[in-house]
Amino acid sequence: MRLRGFKYSIEMRRRFSSPAGFTLIELLVVISIIAVLAAVAVPAISRGLDSSKAAGCASNLRQLGIGVQRFAAENNGYLLKGWFNQGPNFGGGPNDTSWGYSASEWAGWDRVLLDYLEQGTPGPNGKRVYTEKSASLCRCPADHTKGNVFSNYQVGVGAIPNSYRFNASMQDVGRERAVKLISLPSPSKLILIADGVFKSYHHVRLNDPNEPGKISRANSNNIAATRHSGAANYLFADGHMERLKWEETWDRTTPGADPSWGLWKQKQ
Repeated sequence: MRLRGFKYSIEMRRRFSSPAGFTLIELLVVISIIAVLAAVAVPAISRGLDSSKAAGCASNLRQLGIGVQRFAAENNGYLLKGWFNQGPNFGGGPNDTSWGYSASEWAGWDRVLLDYLEQGTPGPNGKRVYTEKSASLCRCPADHTKGNVFSNYQVGVGAIPNSYRFNASMQDVGRERAVKLISLPSPSKLILIADGVFKSYHHVRLNDPNEPGKISRANSNNIAATRHSGAANYLFADGHMERLKWEETWDRTTPGADPSWGLWKQKQ
């Protein structure tokens, strides 16, 4: 009886004990399952990261839009310009400094908006000083062009990263004059700042005489038109932001817009 019970115990242990290891077929099945899960998960993670970066970019533009509205509210309803922001009428000469910047500063839109949003650190000369970190509102999280930094337009105030381009199409070449929001037929249909490509300019303009600043329906070379899942982020003159495909920026139904201008320029 004892021997029979001993044999039974050994048999039960054999039956319910764990196997020594995987067979080759089992291992291949496990590897296949892992590969399938990875194939599903990696694109989903990538889409999630892209979506997060696009949302961060949109947040930057919305905050810059707050700066635009604050500037207009404090300066008789004028929109700021791409550069020469010493006053609304560049043609008025070097004495037109009603906006607080000197003509020699060539104050660019980025510096002006960052000043109005009180970014950066006040410097010894009363001007705010910027680093890439303190001026991070101007850097799209999806833009990895680390050399994309402007300092030449802001002499003495540091470096400002630029992922965005100001639409200066409302400023006629040679007449860098500001326009008033109230003069626009549709402020919600005029692009002011867009996802951009760095090419030594921080602005774009319809029919700009220089290639680094030129845009047209057939020329999106200076706009990061596909940065966010085949589209780009655009800040409009009324302060709202939209993500649009390049062809959508040439909407012909906009009041006050010439068919060849789309959302880039309006008649006053």
